[in-house]
Amino acid sequence: MLDRKFIVENVSAVKKNCDDRGMKADVDRFVELDELCRSKLNDVQELNRQANEVSKSIGKAKDADEREARKDEGRRLREQKDAAQADHDQLLEELIAIQRAIPNMAHPDAPIGVDDKSNLEVGRGSTAIREFDFKALDHVELSEKHNLIDFASAAKTTGTGFYFLRNDGVLLDYALQRYALDVMQRHGFDITTTPDLARNEILEGIGFNPRSGEETQVYSVADSELSLIG
Repeated sequence: MLDRKFIVENVSAVKKNCDDRGMKADVDRFVELDELCRSKLNDVQELNRQANEVSKSIGKAKDADEREARKDEGRRLREQKDAAQADHDQLLEELIAIQRAIPNMAHPDAPIGVDDKSNLEVGRGSTAIREFDFKALDHVELSEKHNLIDFASAAKTTGTGFYFLRNDGVLLDYALQRYALDVMQRHGFDITTTPDLARNEILEGIGFNPRSGEETQVYSVADSELSLIG
């Protein structure tokens, strides 16, 4: 999710990125809400400061009447502060909703298009595509033939769309993971394992915001603010 300050300071670029990526987001309204939120937050802080000053002055009142007057003033200021806070929170909720709809900035070299037909071929490896004098099997057919993958058992235990890896398929999976870790270490990355759960606000912050009915990709833990990651 893009930073609020970045959006406000790069309105034209953010609008163009939305258009290029085919995403609808009211960037102008976001900028307006950002200013309103900041102004309302200043009101909250100022009213809170005034209320605190009045509260501290109650003990210095000359008599009971003045003491009650200052208490009334303190209550009035705190009521105004609470109202301003409610207004701020409502504005912030609308702002965050728009912020979630704004996509991350695309790489400058990324092709612009509505589907994968607009993708450009950047290059090919040095190894030529191998040609066979027989009908080549795809990776699923090869895996089933050599007992590396099991769809039937996974369908019984979990449902369609899942699979069990078996035998050398398991070893290949771990070998690829280890290869990726080795490459990361060579490039100076710290290797880290994380919990399988994260707060929803973290998922939103890193840009996982399902759109267009893709909410089924989120697996939430009941009665908590946690979801599965990965």
